[in-house]
Amino acid sequence: MSDTYFIRQAGILISRGKDLNDFLNRMSTNDYRKPVVNEYKKTVLTSDKGRIIDLVTLININDKSLLRTSAFNKEKVITHLEKYIISDDVFFDISDKKYFELQIFTENPDRIIKLVSGKNISGNEVISLNENDFIFRDDFRKSKAIIICIEENCGYYEEKLKEIKKLSAEEYESFRIDNGIPDSIDELNEEINPVECGLKNFISFNKGCYIGQEVIARLDSQGKIPKQMIKIESEVSLNNGDKIFSEEKEAGFILSAVKDREKFKALGFIRTTELDFGKEYYTMNENIKNKINIFKIN
Repeated sequence: MSDTYFIRQAGILISRGKDLNDFLNRMSTNDYRKPVVNEYKKTVLTSDKGRIIDLVTLININDKSLLRTSAFNKEKVITHLEKYIISDDVFFDISDKKYFELQIFTENPDRIIKLVSGKNISGNEVISLNENDFIFRDDFRKSKAIIICIEENCGYYEEKLKEIKKLSAEEYESFRIDNGIPDSIDELNEEINPVECGLKNFISFNKGCYIGQEVIARLDSQGKIPKQMIKIESEVSLNNGDKIFSEEKEAGFILSAVKDREKFKALGFIRTTELDFGKEYYTMNENIKNKINIFKIN
């Protein structure tokens, strides 16, 4: 795999308060009872129905506690968290600085991190680059190094990465679909639960109670995931919201569709009771069946 990178605006919340760690542990799926300084942990904020509010990164660096959200979800995340603050000493604010993130997709993120920071990295460590910027590695779906920086420093890091191909928004969308990365409001929303789109690694099943825990624990214990995210390819146009059919029955729906050269591809969901990778699936357009190919996300 050739190294590539993608830059976009980041959602960064400043979090503080003596009850912060306990509150975040009660609000999200992963175990945050004993956060480690200069490390990060990914976790999912869920509704009381066990549906996704957002996939977030809790960053504990130096004397700061930051919460990285999807850029499109900053306000929603704050509203969701503040709804559950009763007597807790906890505060969340959107940073007054404009942050960006550079995701560098590479088979050797440690090399990129050494190039940028001059330091070696291990595990979930977060390395501070200056007062505002930091870097870490993330192996979810595709190995990568992630630089979080303020807007005025973007040019400095892009110069460091000048030998690496920069992806356009369209190229990144195609890349993330190829790799089954849930990273848009189409997948990270209150119609989907974390297990359905492959976020099980960010769920602790023995940490105790959190918002939405009862629903998620029941789905896991019964092994009854309502629907599963899959990759889709087709020779004909795919559109967000298209319904997927099999054997004359509605089986699922399409999200995050793009055209890549002469091919169309998308992420989508198929109900578990209708999912069989040996079956034929199709969409409908003006009463015409359009065959699609589905693929499991590893």
